[in-house]
Amino acid sequence: MSKIIGIDLGTTYSAIAQLDDLGTPEVLASTDNNKKITASSVYIKDQNVIVGDKALDALETVPKQVITETKRQMENDVVYSVDEGKWVDKDEKNKDYYSPAQISSFILSKLKGYASDVKKAVITVPALFAEKARVATLDAAKMAGIEVISLINEPTAAACYYASLPNVKKITGKILVFDLGGGTFDVTVCEVQGEEVEVITSRGDKWLGGKDFDKELINLINEKYKKLSGKELDIENNYSKYMEVAEQVKRVLSVRDKQIETIDGPDGAKEIEITRVEFEQSIQTHIEKLKMLMEEALDGSGLKAENISHTLLVGGSTRIPIITKTIEQVMKKPPLKGVNVDEAVAAGAAIYAGLKSKKNLNEAQKKAISNVKLQDVCNFYLGTLVQEDDPVLNRQVTANLILIDRDTPLPATKSSRLVTLYDDQESISIDITQSEGRERNREFVNIIHQGELKFPDKKPKGRPIDVTYTYDTSGKLHCIFEDEATKEKYEVSIRPESAEDLRRNYEAIEHIVIE
Repeated sequence: MSKIIGIDLGTTYSAIAQLDDLGTPEVLASTDNNKKITASSVYIKDQNVIVGDKALDALETVPKQVITETKRQMENDVVYSVDEGKWVDKDEKNKDYYSPAQISSFILSKLKGYASDVKKAVITVPALFAEKARVATLDAAKMAGIEVISLINEPTAAACYYASLPNVKKITGKILVFDLGGGTFDVTVCEVQGEEVEVITSRGDKWLGGKDFDKELINLINEKYKKLSGKELDIENNYSKYMEVAEQVKRVLSVRDKQIETIDGPDGAKEIEITRVEFEQSIQTHIEKLKMLMEEALDGSGLKAENISHTLLVGGSTRIPIITKTIEQVMKKPPLKGVNVDEAVAAGAAIYAGLKSKKNLNEAQKKAISNVKLQDVCNFYLGTLVQEDDPVLNRQVTANLILIDRDTPLPATKSSRLVTLYDDQESISIDITQSEGRERNREFVNIIHQGELKFPDKKPKGRPIDVTYTYDTSGKLHCIFEDEATKEKYEVSIRPESAEDLRRNYEAIEHIVIE
């Protein structure tokens, strides 16, 4: 029988987990080094692809051929150029380069090899991942030969894991999940009763994580090197090397008050001392952003800090001491510790995979997860552009009509009736929108799909058009625009990449060997 697994596809590190024979989530170790987390790094060498720590080892010698932080590019129309060593805009001239979905598929293929006969998986994504990034994740899985049972938001998966722990009675009531990884940050408020998890709201920033702290450390190291030598480091041409140094310094400062590092630069090697206080000061802007997002999540849930029973930690960057202090400042109590923050998301994904595929479980596994229940919510506002009268301007303007509200429990189906504006109107344009706020102004929403519904006949204005949006627990959006009179409809499941794009991606990886 093929295995059903959970995968945490991370910005800096990834992990894969499955339920053991007794129904306990088990994070699987790498076949290379027996580590349970794998660096989300890809080294492309001719037709061979090396994933993980060995790829990181190549950063110093061939940095242009090593791709990191791919997850941050999942919603962008970019491709990676090995020749240039960077992400470039996608166009017809560079169709042989690697898309973010392709690079992610290499990582998924590597993880898939840690278990035998993997066919299906639940894959985690940041709560604030846009529709385009979610679909790119699904495409990556297809290229890796994995059928995605469902996508699940990372903090939701973590809450699912925490709720399944033997001491679950201690973790009950209103819970805040603080998920700070290498590249993204999510904070989720949920209610846990026994093994039931109901998500209330999420906030976050897909460009805030440990890598941003590393960049601040590089700037700090550069300032100190310049003070000693009068010359600045060549960061642009040695970015990967200095990022590796910065990460090492950051790790040491999580357990020590200072670190002395030998930094090689244009004036030779210099010993640079960095203190924990200096590091914390350098990332203060990011710390303030974390505080703001925590407070936004509390406001969005209608709760205050004193209403939250526990704060649960997820993600490797939560090991940084200033993070714990910041949480304690906002929540008025320290966060809970005691689980491996690198493995919680993958473990939760494995539990969710079991919930979604109970027929493939043995009796012990079914019993172990029988009480786990999960209710997730929509993390965006989803709508469509319409024309409406503006009494101030005394004319018609384009406005955004919300169909599915943020924090709506999933799966969700919402409908609305629109009407045509003109006699004998031949069609309507379709603009499907996504926004983080309840925006009416078209300038502040993202249009994630455009189309057109044509009418087979002519009618007076006021022709009814029924619009129905369905948003599932994977974060996939299905939209129907239907002419009430003729039943003519425009129907779409949002797919940012065309079939031709996917065909090219499949062909591009058919002959590549993953190591």
